[in-house]
Amino acid sequence: MLPEEIISRLQILPVDRLCSHEEIIPFNLQRLREGMLNMGRLVDPLIVEKSRNMVVDGNHRKKVLELIKCPNAACQLVDYHSPEIRVGSWFPVSKVIGHTEIGGFKPEAVDFESGMAAINRMEATFLYVRKTDGKRECFLYDSNERTVQGVVSQQRKFIAATEGRDMQYVADDRWEEYLNQGYAVFCRRIYKKEEILDAATSGKVMPPKSTRHVIPDRIIRLNLHLGWLAEPPEVTKEMMDASLRKRLGESSIRRYTEPVIVLY
Repeated sequence: MLPEEIISRLQILPVDRLCSHEEIIPFNLQRLREGMLNMGRLVDPLIVEKSRNMVVDGNHRKKVLELIKCPNAACQLVDYHSPEIRVGSWFPVSKVIGHTEIGGFKPEAVDFESGMAAINRMEATFLYVRKTDGKRECFLYDSNERTVQGVVSQQRKFIAATEGRDMQYVADDRWEEYLNQGYAVFCRRIYKKEEILDAATSGKVMPPKSTRHVIPDRIIRLNLHLGWLAEPPEVTKEMMDASLRKRLGESSIRRYTEPVIVLY
């Protein structure tokens, strides 16, 4: 991506015009708020779908900006329907939660293929998978719902039933690594782009960690002064562009073509 293209993709948008597609995690929100206020900067721009202003990545950043009464946000606009942007999910995993320990949900023993087929037909909420003596044990949590919002509602209740338990989230392309390390994995359906857009624009947001987006040429480390975002959008844009041109002129761009690990 050339310097001027980087600048053109970054825009200043009013926070109240942006719509979230996922709920936030309170602990993560508090930690991010403290970090942003301590630094006085918006480190990374929000990734925003350019036609309907859906926040693809940055729901917690948007919420922090709302809480601190910051009227504008720096956004990288993307063509969400581009095949280069891929949708995945985050699967809950736990070493301590058994398949019978989810209150209000009755597990049914199934084989893995049948369980995933039911998940993808929206006939179930989660598929519990654990390895015992080298073999997969699978249990399906049925759902009476057969719509996206119905499954979302059931997943929200499911996650609430595990509150306070030892659970974390892993990328859907790495869940088998955790399975082999003794974790139970709760597999779920990966949502389609239009389903995510519809949820966001209708205000029916999904539970936290429902989606995982792979976004090529994501711009990070913008490090924009929060004070600038209180200015009129056109003024903020001018200051941001001038700052970027100076940085880009110093060849301070690094494009990662390999997977990277970012610590927050």
